[in-house]
Formats: sequence, structure tokens, C-alpha cells
Amino acid sequence: MFEKNLKAIIFDLDGTLYESRHFPLRLILSDPLHICMLAAERRCRKQLCDRHFDKASDYYDALFSLMGKGSAERAERCKRWFYGTYMPLQVRIIRDKFGPRPQLREFISDLRARGLKIAVLSDYCFTAEKLAAIGLSEADFDAVWESPALGGLKPREEVFLNACKALGTSPSETLMIGDKTSKDGGALRAGLRFIHLVNPDRKHPKSPATPNAEMDPARTGTPETKTESAPVEMAWNELLLNFAKKPISLPSDASEGRRGHPEWSAGWS
Repeated sequence: MFEKNLKAIIFDLDGTLYESRHFPLRLILSDPLHICMLAAERRCRKQLCDRHFDKASDYYDALFSLMGKGSAERAERCKRWFYGTYMPLQVRIIRDKFGPRPQLREFISDLRARGLKIAVLSDYCFTAEKLAAIGLSEADFDAVWESPALGGLKPREEVFLNACKALGTSPSETLMIGDKTSKDGGALRAGLRFIHLVNPDRKHPKSPATPNAEMDPARTGTPETKTESAPVEMAWNELLLNFAKKPISLPSDASEGRRGHPEWSAGWS
């Protein structure tokens, strides 16, 4: 069974539009003098996951304050490192070591040509620079956001709901594709569909098929019931095959993809 009401797809950026295996290790090896800064940024980012922010600048103020442990001088040093060293380093590694997923540009262009709204949602800034590093630009998408501008960090539900609102679609008409269930998987709680992009090297037996959480009114004669459904797991090549040369559809049954295993953690969220 396939759903046919898909109107928008939101892609995560890091680890989704490009393969990011061993990214944290590459960061450490590329900037060993700032390993404490790297650790502090990741630790403080996790502490802010549950907080609402009215705008992106509020989030970054809070991040640098936490990293600086309340000292305005240390916070300013953290800010200079973040924008002057850390984010440019991420962009350079993406450009030099990774590059785009196979057929990425053609895939995005084809989806938009079929009338779908296509967006990018990342927890990090420098989205334009990262897209340029894989041969794309913000003009290739209908919208590109850093999540703090939509209310906070993933997996906050409001981030995904605000993205749907901005696209003019309902959550049930919107698909999130990302490599981290702990982050991108928050889309499920907001009522979106979610495809978990997995490493093709991981082989897992398919789980028994279970009914989709949203019943088809045409088949059941009952109103659509909104509950959280399970993610569908696909490798990138499976994703391309699923959407290739056929009406845009989304598997609503576990049998259409692998599901249920813990996410692989080699990527970068």
C-alpha cells in the first residue's frame, strides 16, 4: 500500500545529502588544537535540544554563553572559533573528503519537476556554503532552514510543524528524510512521515509488516486517525529506486523497507 498525498519532502543536510561517515574523527584530526572546543560545542548543543528559541541568534547566544561558562570574554572566543574556524572547517571537509550523494542534483530536480516542494532543514548554520560544497545552491530548493530559526533544534516537534507551515503543507502531506532517528525522527511525533537513511553495509532482517498508523479512509470508511508511525529505513540507492520514474509515493507499510533497528552512529547530525 502506498500513500499518494505527498506534497513536500524535507531533507536533512549533514549525513543525508552527502555521506558523512567518520566526520567527527575527521574534525578532530583536522583541528586537534581545538579538541576541547569541539567537545564543548557538542556537549552544550545537546543541553539546548529541549529549549525553544524565537530566532536563530538567540540560540547561538545561548550556545556561546554555555561554552564560555558564563564569561563574556570566553563566550566571544567561542563565537570567533565557531564562525571563523569550526564551520569553515566543516565546509572544507565536505568539499574535499565527501561530495554529494550519487545523482543528487538530478534527483532533486526531478522531484521538483513533479510538483513537489523540496526543502532542507539542518541544525547547523553555513547551509549555503555546505550546499555549494556539494555542487548545489539554495536556489535548487523551495526553502533552506537552520532549525533554530524555526523554534529550536531537532527533534523538537515545533521545528517540523513550522517547516510544514512555511511550505503550506500539512504534516501528513510531508516527508522528512534524514540519517539520524534521534534528530530527524522527531518528524514522526509531529505527524510527518519519516525515511531513515541508513548505511547500506548494515544488513538487517525485515520486521514483520504492521498496519500503518494512518488508516486509509477510502478503504476503511473511517476518519483518518493520527498516531505516530514507524520510520521506513532505506539506503540511498533504495531511495532513488523508490522514487524513480513512477508516481511519487511513500511506503506506508513496514514491508516496503527495513525498520526498527538502532541508527548507525558514524554520521554527523
